[in-house]
Amino acid sequence: MTVPVRFVVQLRPTATGGWTVDVRDPDGLPVAGSERTLAALPLPDPDDQLLTFPACHAPLAAAAADAADLHALDANTLGRWYANMASGQASDGMPRRFGRYLFELVLGGETWAKVLARAGGAAVDLRLDCPADAWALMRLPWELMHDGQHFLAARPGPLVLMSRQITATVADTAPRSFTPRVLFVIGALQDDAEIRAGAEYLGLLRRLEALDLTLDCRVLRDATAETLQASVADFQPSVVHFICHGGFSDGRGALRLLASDPGLPFQDYTAPQLLALLATTDAAGHVTYPPVLVLNACYSATPLPPASDPIDSLSGIEVFGGGAGVLPTRAGTLPLGAELVAGDGVRGGPGLVIGMGGKVADIACRLFTRQFYQSLLRGDPTWSAAAGRRGAFTHGFDPLDTVDWATPVVFIEASATLVVDDVELEAARKRESAARQFRHQADPPAFCGRLRFFDQWREATTPPPRGTRRLLGIAMSDTDTEKQLGGSRLLEELAAAAIHAGHVPCLRLHSQASPERPTDIPGVVREILAAAMSTRLHFGLPAHTLSSQVLELTKSIKGRPATLDPSVEDAFAINEAEGFRTALQMDLWRLRDEVVAQLNTPGGRQGRALAVVLLDEVQRYAGAAGRFIVDLLRSGGLGTEQDPIPVAFTYRKDLNYAEPYEQVRKALDAVSNWAIREELQPLREAVSDRSIYLHLLLHRAKPLVFSPKLALLDVDRFYNSIHRATASGYPSQFREKAEPLNNVLLTLQDVDVVVAATDEDVLSTLGDH
Repeated sequence: MTVPVRFVVQLRPTATGGWTVDVRDPDGLPVAGSERTLAALPLPDPDDQLLTFPACHAPLAAAAADAADLHALDANTLGRWYANMASGQASDGMPRRFGRYLFELVLGGETWAKVLARAGGAAVDLRLDCPADAWALMRLPWELMHDGQHFLAARPGPLVLMSRQITATVADTAPRSFTPRVLFVIGALQDDAEIRAGAEYLGLLRRLEALDLTLDCRVLRDATAETLQASVADFQPSVVHFICHGGFSDGRGALRLLASDPGLPFQDYTAPQLLALLATTDAAGHVTYPPVLVLNACYSATPLPPASDPIDSLSGIEVFGGGAGVLPTRAGTLPLGAELVAGDGVRGGPGLVIGMGGKVADIACRLFTRQFYQSLLRGDPTWSAAAGRRGAFTHGFDPLDTVDWATPVVFIEASATLVVDDVELEAARKRESAARQFRHQADPPAFCGRLRFFDQWREATTPPPRGTRRLLGIAMSDTDTEKQLGGSRLLEELAAAAIHAGHVPCLRLHSQASPERPTDIPGVVREILAAAMSTRLHFGLPAHTLSSQVLELTKSIKGRPATLDPSVEDAFAINEAEGFRTALQMDLWRLRDEVVAQLNTPGGRQGRALAVVLLDEVQRYAGAAGRFIVDLLRSGGLGTEQDPIPVAFTYRKDLNYAEPYEQVRKALDAVSNWAIREELQPLREAVSDRSIYLHLLLHRAKPLVFSPKLALLDVDRFYNSIHRATASGYPSQFREKAEPLNNVLLTLQDVDVVVAATDEDVLSTLGDH
């Protein structure tokens, strides 16, 4: 990959109310002829400070074909254009005209030609460097710059990345290692926006999986300050992607999370508070931050509609493009992205912040986000933002009449360098390959809802010392065998989630069980060992290298020569169950260690991996169903408190196993301090959780979405028709009910209620609803 060539446009205020500009080359020297002084355009009235704009007067743009038009621009005209674009009302080529104005202010054709010549065909890293409090310059959408032929962001040839460079008082100058771990943080949202946000995340992953790109990701829903801080410390993400509302607090940009106080609906957090939540401290006391932040943070207030007087319009617009993390429009406010990159003045901050100026649902934000992650996962995190912006030009909308594509703003620390951790990236790919081996069921292709089970499983599999309950017991009390609840599919997805969290799952579905059902503790232990042997194969470990203490103990009991660990012998001397439990522990821990070595997991995460066990319909263990819990499970699951082996299992109220079902229920009562108990029920009606059925539509061979022109009430009604067509929420009926569902969808397509989904629709999913 060609190394990009950096040029810095330095803008500084003068004592007389104007500004100086020069362009610095890669050596830090001014490009010849780039120096210029800008004056402010006269204000119609001294109180009209919102109309403060630099003048593009001669000799600026003197050689440009549109020089006369640029020289004639006044504060009122620029204020009207700016207000219209800030409120999303761009038209009549306004973005191009404003882009020409910005280009000639700081570059001009002659200087730009010198920049391109010095770059020599390489990508151009063009950075705008101005003080964050120089609001009249910082608020301008420099991403619109147009050289007379092309927007710089879309010009043919090498990429041009435009960013706002921030020089932190204290910064980590060492290269910052980037890994494919992304924490999606869904904060205080309104108007059913949690569905939008969660579905956006789902669509993003769908697109990346189609391109054989893998993110290790975690979704933090209903985020509070405490859960955010704990998730960052535990997961150690390289990207924290906020999807929430934003606003301003005392002139500072802020993100809105759920309040920790149950008496409050939400709480706003400014940059200093967010930095404190995002900081992690290692054993040596060194403080670090996630290298990259993405702020899908829409400003909560609705701006006033454009008015004939630009002052009236600008007085109702606090941000450009709706993003609280991006560009405030007025004096006395600082961009949140700039403050975050500037850091806390003591320990620095993140190296790169992407502020999404539009709404989460806007096509440009969706495309930018998708292209950003695609490029990032291909090994170039610094340049992924440029790919994201260019991607917005390749999907059929006119950049001359919209500014959506320019609203994502990149803030970067002057000394920051991001380096992809190839070892972590390869380990993530191996984990995803293994996760696919655990997913046996793909009909229907979508796994719908059940989010609380993943939250509970994450609690059970949290490494010590935080985790306290290591058992997840999932009851299924519906006895209708024709209407199955999807317990097996749920365990498969929990196993995949465990892999992406860095753990090693052993999954045994009832369809895989031995022909002779285990009816005693040794039989249950052998079932779990069989699951462990399958795990070896899923992770690419040869079966013939297995060294099992469970098998050695079995041979010893049968009088055959065996090599037993002394700890197994001592435990067996106490009783049979304790012997098999100890032998199984050793086998599962050994498997975990072998898989970690196979994945070449970086040292920082090796100590975090746990062996975990997932068992399907344990009531089938008959007389051993209750004893399995009482005799084998402890506060550390199958392991110890220091090295736990969490266990998740389902148990169904099967008429053929009524007594074992009751045994399991009573056994869980006896270990209630260790266990998380849940009930698996039919999926909720669509009016309660439309995301369930949205996922079903998106995962079809030809994905579908509802028309954005529909009223919300109509959307609810049609989602409920899909709910009824799929057996009212029983996952096992989705396949049997495929024909009625297809008939419903064909009818809805005929009347344009549902429409074919492009990749962009998949990414946005419920974006407009």
